[in-house]
Amino acid sequence: MKTDDLQGLSEKIANQLAAAGARAWLPGPVRPEPPGRPTPGALPPWAGAAQALSDVAPVRRSAGHPRNRADYPAMVVAERQAAAGRGASPLPSGSQAGAARPATAKTPREVPIGVSNRHLHVSDRDFAALFGAGKSPTPQRPITQPGQFAAAESVTVAGPGGRIEGVRIVGPARGRTQLELSPADCRALGITAPTAVSGRLEGSAGGVTLEGPAGKVALESGVIVAQRHLHVASADAKKLGLADGDAVAIECGPAGRRVTLHDVVVRMGPSHATELHLDTDEANAAQVKTGDAARILAASRGAKASGRRRPLLVERDVAVLAARGETLAAGGPYLLTPAARDRAKALGIWRET
Repeated sequence: MKTDDLQGLSEKIANQLAAAGARAWLPGPVRPEPPGRPTPGALPPWAGAAQALSDVAPVRRSAGHPRNRADYPAMVVAERQAAAGRGASPLPSGSQAGAARPATAKTPREVPIGVSNRHLHVSDRDFAALFGAGKSPTPQRPITQPGQFAAAESVTVAGPGGRIEGVRIVGPARGRTQLELSPADCRALGITAPTAVSGRLEGSAGGVTLEGPAGKVALESGVIVAQRHLHVASADAKKLGLADGDAVAIECGPAGRRVTLHDVVVRMGPSHATELHLDTDEANAAQVKTGDAARILAASRGAKASGRRRPLLVERDVAVLAARGETLAAGGPYLLTPAARDRAKALGIWRET
């Protein structure tokens, strides 16, 4: 096609468009209206959710306006504070996941602390060798655990690296001699002793000599660093939610020295009084003393309680626990929904084991 022909064709098209006036050259899409007349002011059915634009993109109103809606970042901050127990939830429902919830009332989770200094449980045979035949420990004062007492007698413990004098005997006599030391005591004596539950002496250390007024006893075993443990009276077991053999995490100490102690073994029975036993190293690290209070944070079931049904925790339960300052751990005595586990991690109260 020649250039003149193209020019002529373009002019014809332009003339036809000009003659059409305001009419559209190509018709646009037409949305069919539904049958019937719509209610005045109502959105048409084809609007889907029929949601007002102000709800999709909130209008900024003053804080005192009844329909004021805070910015999204502010709502996130408020919700996190509510979950941590520092305020009410900003949700329209008015539900409060923080300290104002009735479920966050104080629970009996505090236990007293007993600081246990180095001491010796002695057998009848070894006591006779140390203090003379026919003698037995002389009660000087009772201690917290029922039936036990601090004896008037004490011994000197000699090791390859040093000596410790005035190690108190705790009565009554036992079937096997057991020396309980702190890690610092072991270093002073020049020995290494394993951490073990009192009474379980398999694999315990030796290499020290007990010196008394009537003689000496060389220990080939029986020396341990006592594993931190919580004695629980049978009457307190239900309110604390604990059973013999459980392991708990406990918080203690003042601000600036507060510590969380894990793997605290629960020892429960009619011959126990509720008390957390720490050695002097642990007590000094947390700056606590006998009579101070410690708080149970979390518990995991021992073999004896493993057959119990575990409760299912949801997000709201996790928020309540966070408001109380408690933590959750993998393998604990509960089941969590995936959303609850994510919430616990977001609030910083989840601990992997």
